Amino acid sequence: MICVLSRFVTEDIVEHVTNSLHICLYRNNLPAVRQYLETFAINIYLKFPSLVRGQLVSILQDYSMRPQALSSYVFIAANVILHASKAVQSSHLDELMPPIIPLLTSHHHSLRGFTQLLVYQVLCKFFPYVDYGASETMPIEKRCFEDLKSYLARNPDCKRLRASMEPYLDAYSPVLSSTPAGIFVNLVEDREFECVPTSLMEEVLNFLNDVREDLRCSMAKDNVNIKNQSLQIDEDPNNRGVFPGAQQLKEMPWDFQKKITVSKHDKQFGDTGCHFKNNETYSQLLEMEKEDELLEQSIHSRSLILERMRASRQDFILVASFLDRIPNLAGLARTCEVFKASGLVIADTSVLCDKQFQLISVTAEKWVPILEVPVNSVNHYLEKKKREGFSILGLEQTANSVPLDEYFFPKKTVLVLGREKEGIPVDTIHILDACIEIPQLGVVRSLNVHVSGAIALWEYTRQQRSR
Repeated sequence: MICVLSRFVTEDIVEHVTNSLHICLYRNNLPAVRQYLETFAINIYLKFPSLVRGQLVSILQDYSMRPQALSSYVFIAANVILHASKAVQSSHLDELMPPIIPLLTSHHHSLRGFTQLLVYQVLCKFFPYVDYGASETMPIEKRCFEDLKSYLARNPDCKRLRASMEPYLDAYSPVLSSTPAGIFVNLVEDREFECVPTSLMEEVLNFLNDVREDLRCSMAKDNVNIKNQSLQIDEDPNNRGVFPGAQQLKEMPWDFQKKITVSKHDKQFGDTGCHFKNNETYSQLLEMEKEDELLEQSIHSRSLILERMRASRQDFILVASFLDRIPNLAGLARTCEVFKASGLVIADTSVLCDKQFQLISVTAEKWVPILEVPVNSVNHYLEKKKREGFSILGLEQTANSVPLDEYFFPKKTVLVLGREKEGIPVDTIHILDACIEIPQLGVVRSLNVHVSGAIALWEYTRQQRSR
């Protein structure tokens, strides 16, 4: 939507719009969101070329800016040069190329590689190949640009990078990208991309027009169902708690033989054989009594230790019922134990017996409390925890999600993790008090769910330790 709105920006509001735009570009955003912001900015500077010298040049000269933001401004500046009108194209080249060239030496790999791609495109358009022999008096700056273009064209690393990215850069059009068709259509047909093929564009439009009302009715019905759910998690026979050591205690033989207590009077006559045939029998009975006392002390000590361990744990519960990959579940169990989470919720506790799980968890499942809550009971479990005073959070990227480094965790927190690919289901998101996301700086869009859970749990722990 923001790309489409760029054509409606007028001169009386453009300063205010660009100020807000720069704030957004400075922040951490998903690559797809950043792409729309870049397209919006390019169209603004193409529409108002006088802003290039007043704003864009000084921004590009701020070399202390975060690499992600600088990469965006390099992309904006290069496309302003490439797509500007003939009347201002030369002046844009003179103003924008000098602050871009130093970024070719950046230590940040992504920024350096992206700058190489865009500078090569500009050089190919404005510095066609010149025969050195025919022009010995060529200015030194032009010879430098010619050698730079030759290096970017022949270097193997640059060629590999260009082969993977250049089709998208060549097909990119700021004007087309600010239309609905340009937003949805994949311009590079022979490559996999996250947009839909051109042939499906008409079907997308028909879908949006035909089923909009059905979608609204369905969402309203889902909201009513969520509010009316009243199943109590305590009454659900599928929810079985597994506390550390519970299995071992359960397997202990509690049905002991009744203990024989030898009185002081009996001991006095032990040697005479009045009650026992010989000293050996008497000694065996005394040994049995000592063993029983030691067993009682051991059980009591173990109970005290387990209670102390339980009391010392943080009020943080990690809900991983939507996950099904054993390495992720085992890694989360290990993470919960390392940071003393009060519990880990999974869909099926039988996974604890899996050899791969045990290899990765390194006995963490014996110490961290693990609760079994099937997927169809997760919402009821979250509602129950909310009534107990827990804040229900989701680790998910949504329109209103808060960056992890800006969120202040409540002491009693339940954190929900989504499925490995699909994320948290929509009906569960409606229950959450807030969604948090981990700021990302690289090109890859997401972290492994186990890594994400570990980062969030550490941030919670760090905040609790600093209080």
